[in-house]
Amino acid sequence: MEFTASHRFDRPLDQVSAAFLDPDAHVGRYDLAGDREIGILRVEAGDDLLDLTTVRTVEGDVPAMAQRIVKATNTITTTERWKRADGGCTGQSTMEASNVPGTATMEATIEADGDSACVYTIVLTLAMKVPLIGDRFVTLMRPKVMEIIDAEFEAWDRWFARSDVA
Repeated sequence: MEFTASHRFDRPLDQVSAAFLDPDAHVGRYDLAGDREIGILRVEAGDDLLDLTTVRTVEGDVPAMAQRIVKATNTITTTERWKRADGGCTGQSTMEASNVPGTATMEATIEADGDSACVYTIVLTLAMKVPLIGDRFVTLMRPKVMEIIDAEFEAWDRWFARSDVA
């Protein structure tokens, strides 16, 4: 099931792209989101490219109806690739959680919105490996998934507010 969301950064594209190509920015964002035991498993960085694999522990509120399928504490392994090109930045990510029977993939774009802002758009696809109820379960979890997406946007905003890039 797909979820689409966009967020506007009141910062120029070059500043936002530089952050998304910086492994320390990703670690900082995770920290600001309240994640713990954050580690970088693999990093390959260049001027216009970042291949990054991270692991972190995430705790969240799980609705009662979901607690038999999804646990509140998870170790999340994220493998992502960010690439800067003319006119923007693109990203692809795969996320696997230790106590969730499924995977999440994300396609993202960051594009200029005038000279002093840009728009970050994501398409998140969740695939639950739960026989008979997988898609229905994800549909029921839609409000929680959108809350998590909004929290990710907020963590990036807080990172920019605290960074030297700001």
